[in-house]
Amino acid sequence: MKTTISKKHLVSLSFIICYLSISVVLFTSCTDDDSDAPLNFYSSVRLTAAGFIEADEEQFSDFKAILEESNYLSMLKTYGHYTVFAPTNEAIQQYLKDNGYASLEALLAFKEQCDTLARTHIVQDKAYFTTDMGGEVPPVNMNDDYIEMTSDSDVVNNNALLIFVNKNSRIIQKDDSVTNGVVHVIDHVINASNQFLPALMEDNPNLSIFCEALKLTGMADSLTKYVDETYTVDPDSAWGGKGFKVPYGTANDGTASKQCATWYPENRFFKFTAFVETDSVFHQHNIMNLDSLKAYAKRIYDESYPEDAGKYDENFRDRRNPLNRFVSYHLINRTGPRDYWVHCRGDIYTQKCLFNIYDPEDYYETMAPHTLIRFSSNPGEEIFINRTGAKTTSSLTGERRGVRVLKNGEGDSYAQSCKNGRYIYIDDILVYSKYVRQTALNRRIRVDGSTLSPDFMNGHARMEHMGKDEMMIGFKHGYLADFKMHNAGTFIGCGNEQTGWRHYQGSGVCITGEKFDASVKLPPVPHDGTYEVRLGYSTGDDRGIAQVYLNNEPCGIPISFRNFDSNTGWEADTDDEEENKAIDKAMRNRGFMKAMDSYGSSSEPFRTYSNDVRRILTRQYLYAEKDNWLRFRQILEGSTLYMSIDYIEICPKDVYDSPEGEDRH
Repeated sequence: MKTTISKKHLVSLSFIICYLSISVVLFTSCTDDDSDAPLNFYSSVRLTAAGFIEADEEQFSDFKAILEESNYLSMLKTYGHYTVFAPTNEAIQQYLKDNGYASLEALLAFKEQCDTLARTHIVQDKAYFTTDMGGEVPPVNMNDDYIEMTSDSDVVNNNALLIFVNKNSRIIQKDDSVTNGVVHVIDHVINASNQFLPALMEDNPNLSIFCEALKLTGMADSLTKYVDETYTVDPDSAWGGKGFKVPYGTANDGTASKQCATWYPENRFFKFTAFVETDSVFHQHNIMNLDSLKAYAKRIYDESYPEDAGKYDENFRDRRNPLNRFVSYHLINRTGPRDYWVHCRGDIYTQKCLFNIYDPEDYYETMAPHTLIRFSSNPGEEIFINRTGAKTTSSLTGERRGVRVLKNGEGDSYAQSCKNGRYIYIDDILVYSKYVRQTALNRRIRVDGSTLSPDFMNGHARMEHMGKDEMMIGFKHGYLADFKMHNAGTFIGCGNEQTGWRHYQGSGVCITGEKFDASVKLPPVPHDGTYEVRLGYSTGDDRGIAQVYLNNEPCGIPISFRNFDSNTGWEADTDDEEENKAIDKAMRNRGFMKAMDSYGSSSEPFRTYSNDVRRILTRQYLYAEKDNWLRFRQILEGSTLYMSIDYIEICPKDVYDSPEGEDRH
């Protein structure tokens, strides 16, 4: 009998965790010692993932054949940590029928397709039980796509919990522990789309208006890049290989006292995310077709960019055209699931973000030139775009409310991810309006280091390795967008998030090497005006001293990142608020600020640490339509000295020089 699913009974993934934790123990790893392997939830058979599949020909013979043809069956016999989503023979046969293959043998003749299918169903490096799902970030399969879990209730069978993989593949047997990981049995093949993002979106009839605009503006053509064919890396140095060590720190004899395990990304991908309105959302605003969307975009963007009004209305591929600006502002040149865009899950969020003081937030440049987008989250795990106010509340309405990002279980059942990106639904119209530019984004813009390049995110340096042993993802010269390495000795890497590190969002960008010299492009400012540009960092005796430049103009004297000569004027807070204000003012006179009080822990926010500071680099008039680059040049000798970019702040004069003063959050 066909299972009946009621959309009214959709539950959040967090409910899955609570539901399952009543009856099972959380397993997160496995060992090569067979006696220590976690027991199968249904039996105590000791098998590898490959052995589990081979032992049940009646259920998995077709999947086994695909794994053999692609040479992945032998990999699943080895020691490691794997998560395998195993489709049944019925699932494979349905896949063959849906995709026009006359038989399994016809599919096996295409080794590349078998390879794609195998990689889509395997997660390497960790055993993910269903109790692990819904943590910091969904796992990434070997095809470099995210595996996302949603749930529903079966109204026919006493509202029994149903768990789905990427919306369409139901887990019919979960958490089968094997000696090298875990196997989940699924009833449909996981979507392994070879489409690019525009084609995937066009397959969804609910996106017809947006897709028409995407094609007319030519932005669909900008979303068809995928792999950088010029990028090469030694397999030993790439992720999955042996990796290499980056020396840092200085012992008494001048040699490196520490080494950080580091890997390069195996490939360099170009990926994209579109935050999109369905036709029904447009209809709520009386936008019924492409022509009415053109009129709406013109009304918004003529007001937001009055200097361009009426000049480019018929040239839809011009980046200053209103419809082009509308579409482009929905696009970001990096990819990730919904929870990727702001820290709103996992240990960093629960242990470090003091959301009773200030909501977690992140900023990104969109594919509309020189435009900025803000994501923020509140304790209810809702995510909003361009929400007004330092502290989100459920009572905000109108423009102040911002645009809500829908959760994974909301919306329709169409696939939302493909090989070069994904689209994510939003519940209202997203624009870079005059209000957004001058009000919603007229705030202190705090940008975490791990968001400063799309390569950090597309290369899985951000969030993907959260909580693992200290490690770093490195980037080769010429293959890190929005950064420049000005000499051969410069190395840039992004450290994985650690709750024990005193870094904003748990991570930091490391710049090191003999006389390192590197530049980073700042996110755009929303409007012309005077801004303070600040660098947030922690000091240490193993750090260097760097001269900083903004657009090649020196920002004062060199900055010491070392404890013993940082000269910040830091003093601990007292019980006297007026004295605390005087300390803050004295530090500002030296060009420093204490770190924020909204991150750290309830008893010890970053503000309480003397070696966590913000350096005011410069106060300058910045233009919204101009790129701005910060450059850091090491002035000391030594290849092991380094600096970290924890976060960068760009603060308008309206905020830092307001009558009530800037908050400490």
